[in-house]
Amino acid sequence: MDQLIRLTIRGISLSQIQSGIYVLLLEEESGRIKLPIIIESLQAQSIASALGKKDPSRSFTHDLFLSFAKKFHIRLKAVVIYKLVNGIFFSYLLLEEGSDDIKEGKKKEKIEQKIDSKTSDAVALAVRFQAPIYTTKEIFDKAGIYFENGFPLNKENETSETGIEKNNLIFFKGKSQQDLEKMTEKDLNALLNHAVVNECYELAAQIKKELDRRE
Repeated sequence: MDQLIRLTIRGISLSQIQSGIYVLLLEEESGRIKLPIIIESLQAQSIASALGKKDPSRSFTHDLFLSFAKKFHIRLKAVVIYKLVNGIFFSYLLLEEGSDDIKEGKKKEKIEQKIDSKTSDAVALAVRFQAPIYTTKEIFDKAGIYFENGFPLNKENETSETGIEKNNLIFFKGKSQQDLEKMTEKDLNALLNHAVVNECYELAAQIKKELDRRE
């Protein structure tokens, strides 16, 4: 497997393109590379609740999983986002079963298991277990957005010019992939800059994909 990169949760924002959809923003330790992932409302609420940003009185299935795991001495060691296919991120849970308690003079052997999981569910569990989240360099190269001084970088590693007005950003929110394909590389980089500044990470991911396609 490729070298793993540790991620932290940068935040969750409501999608500016599609109603009821959220963008989970992960970043590597330096904060220079961010990874936007589209998630559904329920998982977004669950993650926010575990982070202490929503009413903690509401219980989610992820809370039940945590209670179940503790009861049977199962620990979530890590979440790994290991594959990206057609814009869908694939993840697995690295679980460890076994207790440190010694009974009858014997210490139970710890066993590791990998279980595939929806990425948003995996992140919701990682927050509750206080487990690290990782991804591969290959995924970062495909879907990561690079920053310098708070702005995304274009292919030449220069901060993109802000040549497109904010009104045009609003105009392009409802546009299709075909519309992006008709734009020049310069305009795409400018639009990418505005999308990130305005926290339209779903649009930013679409633009990044189009720029990568042209390489």
